[in-house]
Amino acid sequence: MKKAITLSMALILCLLAFVGCSNSKPSQMANELRFSLDGISSLTISYDEEKITFFESNGDDLVIKEYMTENKSRYYAKVDKRNNSIEINEGAKPLFKGGFSRYIEVYLPELYHENLTVTSTNGDIDFSDMNFDLFMLHVDNSSGNVTLDSAVASDIHLSSTSGTLDLGSIQANQIRLETTSGNVICDELNGNVTYTSTSGDADIKSAIGSGSYKANNSGKLHVVYTEVNGDISSFNKNGNITLMLPADLEFEFEAITKNGSVSTTFQQNATVNGRTTSGVIGNNPTVTVKVETNNGDIEVIQ
Repeated sequence: MKKAITLSMALILCLLAFVGCSNSKPSQMANELRFSLDGISSLTISYDEEKITFFESNGDDLVIKEYMTENKSRYYAKVDKRNNSIEINEGAKPLFKGGFSRYIEVYLPELYHENLTVTSTNGDIDFSDMNFDLFMLHVDNSSGNVTLDSAVASDIHLSSTSGTLDLGSIQANQIRLETTSGNVICDELNGNVTYTSTSGDADIKSAIGSGSYKANNSGKLHVVYTEVNGDISSFNKNGNITLMLPADLEFEFEAITKNGSVSTTFQQNATVNGRTTSGVIGNNPTVTVKVETNNGDIEVIQ
């Protein structure tokens, strides 16, 4: 019995030493990938637990640098290059990865204007050095923050399961923002917006265009429109909605709340029928504005 206990303790100590021995190791550049983007219309970069940082490059080639605390070739990224696409996926990891870490730097030429997809399961994605001008940008982050300062594209799709979408100026024909349990902070949106959230706040400081905003569980919706060229709808199941509209906007309005209050700055042009407030604002309304909550207050300011 004593031998068994001694052996078990020895195995545990060895395991702890094996896992923790590399904790103090600094990450060093272990692998560099370089590709010409001539003729490439689709670029996909996918990692699991790594932070991915993008840098705008003046060069012609895509460069990816992988920094690791342990340098082994089987930990290097896997590359699938065919026809007009490049797909880069993370390599293997140690069986006991407690002391292993890896982070990624991506140097993307400013002349690349095609499709870009970036995914991370559990790591931050940092685009703060980039000024994207793309055809399509798709970012999917399960658990981590996404920082994006500037992006122009035909289609932009940003999603986060548990983390913050911290956005600067976003412009696209179609803008899709999705969070399961996270917040969206955006300085400027320009386009047709589709926002869906299960749980999290949205703070849109300036918007141009039209949009549909839907919070299916809880969170606050705060959206400021400086210019409207299409319909706006907003639904929040369990939370407040604050919507600011241009002073000269003419529109058909409807607000419904089951358990909450409705407050507007144009109450003289609206009628209240039970839990519904509606009205026509202006002489020639060109758009509709509809706001609804189950359990929350509604405030619309013009």
